[in-house]
Amino acid sequence: MVSYSSLTDHSAISQAFDEFDKLGRELFLIRYGFKEVNESFVVARSGRYDTRALFAAAYEHQTGDALSARQISGFAAAATQFTALGYVVVGANDQKDRQRFTSFDAALSHVRIPVENLPAIREFLARGIYAEYYVPASGAYIGLKPRSGKPPHFVAAGYIAHREEDGRARGFDLPYKPALPRFAPSKPIRPAASSSPSTRVKSNKPSTPQQRAAAAAERPVAYCDTCFLALPATGVCPNCDD
Repeated sequence: MVSYSSLTDHSAISQAFDEFDKLGRELFLIRYGFKEVNESFVVARSGRYDTRALFAAAYEHQTGDALSARQISGFAAAATQFTALGYVVVGANDQKDRQRFTSFDAALSHVRIPVENLPAIREFLARGIYAEYYVPASGAYIGLKPRSGKPPHFVAAGYIAHREEDGRARGFDLPYKPALPRFAPSKPIRPAASSSPSTRVKSNKPSTPQQRAAAAAERPVAYCDTCFLALPATGVCPNCDD
């Protein structure tokens, strides 16, 4: 049985992205034995990547073990692990209920994009003329439909994906990437040592400054939805609080 949580190496996932981009979707799916079922996609780089096939490729790059389509029978577990690692995963109907806009700025209010990336995004937008802007149900990106009728471009928080005139997929990372929350690994609970009723039970709370600092570093970090800065223990962002 596949241990989906075993996939943790971002470099292995990056290799899977590179392989997908190099081969193209059709050859990539054939290479890993998957069909074009359009059920779930990881949204990144040059567009949408089939979740199950991408997981199989990344898993093989990390562990050296090949997975068949039969071993990854459903996409939910793979999608959950990609999401836990900070990737955006959307369903087949993500664009079905999309909102349409007449300007990029109108669509921008519905997608979380760091202000640091807006200059590079606007420079890219200045190269083309678009007939429509839309945001899918997931709010993962802004789609831009060129007036020329070419395939849509995608603008997300940390990347831009588009196609050249010859149809080749292209994508590039934006200068600023918001920090992703850290996921602290779960630790096994050790059974308490046996003791007599007269034995004093020691507290597990950190006592020294070094222990308290180490404990704080293990806690998951929460980030502000507006400016992406790490939140203090109060949960109130000092940068956005009026």
